[in-house]
Amino acid sequence: MAGEDTQILANGTADAVLTIIPSEKMTNGNSDLQCKNKLNNNGSMANNKTLEFTSGENGKLITVGDEKSNSLHTEFDDADISCGWGPCRPHWLQFFATKQAFLVTFCLTWVLQGMYYTYFVSVITTIEKLFQIQSKTTGIIMSATEIGQIGSSLLLTYYGGQGHRPKWIAWGMILFAVSSFTCSLPHFIFGEQLIQQNEMLFSVVGSSGSISGNGFNSTDPIPANLCKLHERQNVNGTMGPNGWIFSTSSSHSNSDSIEYCEGEFLTEQRIQSKITTVVLAIFFVSLLGVGMGQTAVYTLGIPYIDDNVASRESPLYFAITIGVRILGPALGFILGSLCTMLYADLSTDPQITPTDPRWVGAWWLGLVLISAMLMLVSVAMFAFPTRLPTSRSPAKIEDSKKPSLRDFPKAVKRLLKNDILMFRTASSVLHILPIAGLYTFLPKYLETQFRLPAHHANMISGVGGILVMGLGIIISGVFILRAKPNARFVAAWIAFTAVVYALGMGTLMFVGCPMDDFAGLTTNTNGISGFEPTCDATCDCDRNKFSPICGTDKRTYFSACHAGCSNYTVIDGKVSSFYNCQCIGQNYTMPDINTATIGYCELECSNFWVYMILFSLFVFIHSTSEVGSMLLILRCVDPRDKAMALGLIQFAIGLFGNVPCPIVYGAVVDSACLVWEYACGERGACWLYDSNIFRMFFHGTTGGILVLAFIVDLVVWYKAGSINFVDEQTAEESSAEEMTTLKSQDGQPPDNDYL
Repeated sequence: MAGEDTQILANGTADAVLTIIPSEKMTNGNSDLQCKNKLNNNGSMANNKTLEFTSGENGKLITVGDEKSNSLHTEFDDADISCGWGPCRPHWLQFFATKQAFLVTFCLTWVLQGMYYTYFVSVITTIEKLFQIQSKTTGIIMSATEIGQIGSSLLLTYYGGQGHRPKWIAWGMILFAVSSFTCSLPHFIFGEQLIQQNEMLFSVVGSSGSISGNGFNSTDPIPANLCKLHERQNVNGTMGPNGWIFSTSSSHSNSDSIEYCEGEFLTEQRIQSKITTVVLAIFFVSLLGVGMGQTAVYTLGIPYIDDNVASRESPLYFAITIGVRILGPALGFILGSLCTMLYADLSTDPQITPTDPRWVGAWWLGLVLISAMLMLVSVAMFAFPTRLPTSRSPAKIEDSKKPSLRDFPKAVKRLLKNDILMFRTASSVLHILPIAGLYTFLPKYLETQFRLPAHHANMISGVGGILVMGLGIIISGVFILRAKPNARFVAAWIAFTAVVYALGMGTLMFVGCPMDDFAGLTTNTNGISGFEPTCDATCDCDRNKFSPICGTDKRTYFSACHAGCSNYTVIDGKVSSFYNCQCIGQNYTMPDINTATIGYCELECSNFWVYMILFSLFVFIHSTSEVGSMLLILRCVDPRDKAMALGLIQFAIGLFGNVPCPIVYGAVVDSACLVWEYACGERGACWLYDSNIFRMFFHGTTGGILVLAFIVDLVVWYKAGSINFVDEQTAEESSAEEMTTLKSQDGQPPDNDYL
């Protein structure tokens, strides 16, 4: 060796020794040397261990460790590259210390994270109805997730990015799981009380008077808003062939309404207000924890994968991770569909169907399931090492500088001076904001526009849009892997997908279904819709009690009162149908035409499938930009700043994208409300939306924001010429080909770096 200037620390006896005299560059501590094909034994020590050298103080060369080893015990002695839980590191577990095993675990984590978000979106309508919350308020509460991201993203990625990343991710998963379960607590605390109150709100005014005979008692229901409904004691009941038939003869008196509002209702309203306040507080704190937990998964998991695979493999791995993650939102909608088909109280038979306006789905069940699955997967995530044995990331040096809070501002400043990263960050915000807003309220839009039940809307939102997105991501990743486009091509394609999606939203503004079957619905010169009396019946109807019924004339009426109905039938304690409806079938001579059933009439509109096909096409095109976007972010910064760059983008997306997103889109949705639920002057949730206004505002807002994204993408395209991720791939491929040739000459099998 070269005297005092060279030192070799090896894990065994060397078969051959290489004498290396440090150059000036190496004595400055700025260079790493890895012995590979310069020796007869390919730079290997005994047992074909490839040594990795790095220069220490005074230019001395120190072997840090072996890059790849065919002997398991030499690698697993190092806790940084061996799987286990603390001191427990069984030999069999080390076979999972691979990039493929981490990919599977990470994908499961990301899928569950995606499931939570869309599941919560899919049950928003149920939550709003049950807890009497407006969409704008729901949007504000959901922004708590982004507040959690904003508060944790930068510091988390700074410390976690230079520490044990799998453990940081696992702790984030546990926080996510606990917060998810906490979101379900309102059901266990207030569920039974609010479910009963919801049934009363839709179908009853109060308890009937004392009526004797044939088993009828004081707890049978009286439907609200019947024509000529007056005092509750003036109710006559007779037993018909299909159940009890009730008739009423007069309308509510003003004194009765005032007494109710000042007495019984006021008491109920105070209780409801307290419950709603507590529920909103629980949701806010829980979603805050969800935001903090999910930040670790994204900002630390992606760089960990990128550091443990070859650069030429990155597009494929990114396509798999992002593409598989799309399954999460799809499965979330599907899980939401299945849970909302179950009644909120699993122990009772409600005697009504999911299409009934009184139905309350089991919104809490999916939150409990997702929480349990996250806890299980976190156990596996804890087992992964700081870096994988086959990692291409820099080896750990004992005296390496640990991250400190003093250096944090310098790291942030370094990123802020990167103009490409700044414009890419702005582009990410403008892409995420409209897409997140669109998917947040997509189930509600489908329910309103095409009159689908909640479980159908959730299922279609998951399968029709999100699975198509996953397909686009995987295809684009394979294309980048094979074609190896340069950075400017990738940036140009991102801009192209933005403008196509914007034009697509403009097209979908004109694809919908009118509200022609609503009886009495009128539109004035300002485009504002409202309901007018449908016939000459003098019913003194309450315009704030929306309880739709479908007449035998195939028209939907605002309520039984608006249809002029004065009789109704009760089966198994539930109102099932209405009779003697004066406004139904006025142009018919058939005797049984003036009847109605609870709920909307079936919509006769064929535009639903046209909408879904066009929507899926635009989603597919836009999704092909995801992998390229990730590559641009990771390749335009220094390798040490990868996690911080993703953290900065997550911070910006949360602050400028996801926080205002539910608030902006919640306001857009509320602006299309046609009928609000009012009780004694207090406004509750929206019962009915104007489908035309909803369609125009919903898609118009999305398209307008994406036009701004397109403009910023053009700036990124202009500056992207300085990004060189193709050269890095080419260099790695050349090195890989040399190693394959040398190993073939030595009779060794070539390495397979792909899945």
